[in-house]
Amino acid sequence: MKKDIAVIGLGNLLLQDEGFGIHLIRFLKKHYEFGDNVDIIDGGTIGFQLIEYFLSYKNLIFIDAIKSSDKPGTVYKFNVKELPPNITFVSSIHEIGLGDVLSRIEFMGENPNAEVVGVVPLHMCPNQLTENLSDFMNERIEPVSRVVLQEIKKLGGSYA
Repeated sequence: MKKDIAVIGLGNLLLQDEGFGIHLIRFLKKHYEFGDNVDIIDGGTIGFQLIEYFLSYKNLIFIDAIKSSDKPGTVYKFNVKELPPNITFVSSIHEIGLGDVLSRIEFMGENPNAEVVGVVPLHMCPNQLTENLSDFMNERIEPVSRVVLQEIKKLGGSYA
């Protein structure tokens, strides 16, 4: 039997703003307590291992940095079945991105209820590795967390 809701932050912490999803997950864990039907998960860069979550949960909410022609800080929320044409998921040459996983899930015949809350990052590949978000993206953590919390509530999850 599948669990109810998983909120999964994606990204590479070492590539500054590309790690936005992980930073948001850490913010949620620090500032909120969630009901038994909500799991908050650091998905990092686990690639195809994300398939396990598609098979284990009824509802998924992914938080990720996305590439878009829009300005940095722009927030998107969409169902994975309705991917806007002007965006792509971020992944480096050595990593598998959410888009790759979604292709496999579709091939497997799965039809998940999965939402993406994505943010266009300011810095993708800094000159040196850092685990710190840019100040610009750090200011977006709280507003984007509210979008995620609304989605959790809409799916029947609870938090305090």
